[in-house]
Amino acid sequence: MARATKAETALAAIIQQMLEEKGVQTDIAEGLAKGGVGLGSGGLRIQKAAERQTKKESKRALNGWQKFVKAKSNKYKYKSGKKKGQVNFKAMSAAFKKTPAGRKKKK
Repeated sequence: MARATKAETALAAIIQQMLEEKGVQTDIAEGLAKGGVGLGSGGLRIQKAAERQTKKESKRALNGWQKFVKAKSNKYKYKSGKKKGQVNFKAMSAAFKKTPAGRKKKK
């Protein structure tokens, strides 16, 4: 039997972790991840799912409003009434529109 490559050992570790999270006993999960004995077509599905998880997806850049909302210093909250403690998006929107990023650009 040939030696396992780094990719294969990493894939086996991911499969083992996934099986353990599903509630499979550790020793059974380890055997299935390394050997894949008795998995059949289900084993292929598990391997493909593990491969999808290893691919890194790039995140899109946030737009100006999303950056404004994300910043903790810009949180406008209700101070009293039924909505006390909740974020006041109406006030946040007004404040954002006064910032350079929030000003509308003329076409």
